[in-house]
Amino acid sequence: MSFTNTCITQSLWFERFSKGCLSRMGQVVKQDRAISLEVMHQLMENLDAEWQGALDRERSAIASLGVFCLIAFCGSFRGPEMFLVDLFGLLKYGKTDLRTSGGKDYVIVPLLGRFKYELGEQYHLTPLIAVTSSGLNIRLWLKRFLEACGREGRCRGPAFVAPSGEHSYQWFEREILECLRGIQQAHPELIPEDVQVLDDFGLSRLFRRGATSEARARGIDRDDVDLTNRWRTFEGAKGRRPRMAMRDHFSDIRLLIPALIRFSEGL
Repeated sequence: MSFTNTCITQSLWFERFSKGCLSRMGQVVKQDRAISLEVMHQLMENLDAEWQGALDRERSAIASLGVFCLIAFCGSFRGPEMFLVDLFGLLKYGKTDLRTSGGKDYVIVPLLGRFKYELGEQYHLTPLIAVTSSGLNIRLWLKRFLEACGREGRCRGPAFVAPSGEHSYQWFEREILECLRGIQQAHPELIPEDVQVLDDFGLSRLFRRGATSEARARGIDRDDVDLTNRWRTFEGAKGRRPRMAMRDHFSDIRLLIPALIRFSEGL
């Protein structure tokens, strides 16, 4: 039997040794701490205060953080999924006030990318209530964000980029965790002092775990939670779901919008 190298940690023996250790010793799995609805409100209140006192060139980054947090929480998105949000789609649907036949205002969040097991680029549209039942104002922050993009001359590409223009996951994570540290210092009743913010919180599942937990606590129907997360089941379709243009996808979900917004409405 031949080997491509002589490194002992890449040998068959070491591989079996590692599996034996894992089966006998187990491993520690540390999940991201969930963000609560109360912390979300304090976070948005702090960002709003910063936005009110900032110059136009500073407001862009603040508005980007604000709408990022609201979409991630109310849409139950993982951190990496937020970087699929398409700016052109946000601008397209942000130009008009969308309303259901029952009179409920909502916004559309379009995600563009290559989805797992599927070929080619396609849109996934997520409708969110304009203002949640607890008062999280998605439409206000989206309007602020789009106005900032207009001042910068941005109209296409990923919606969320760092102030440097780079597609930076690390920048958003660092800024959001710093905001949470500020909340912990000012409001230890919301985030206890013994919580290690930089270690216990993480952008990957911070908002999704929080939204799902709050949905259960507030009695949101499990079917509505599953419907909100439905696009993740499309990832396992292995190419069977046809790719759609944005207008076709919007027509496809139009009748489902009252059901799709119930999750974000209940938060």
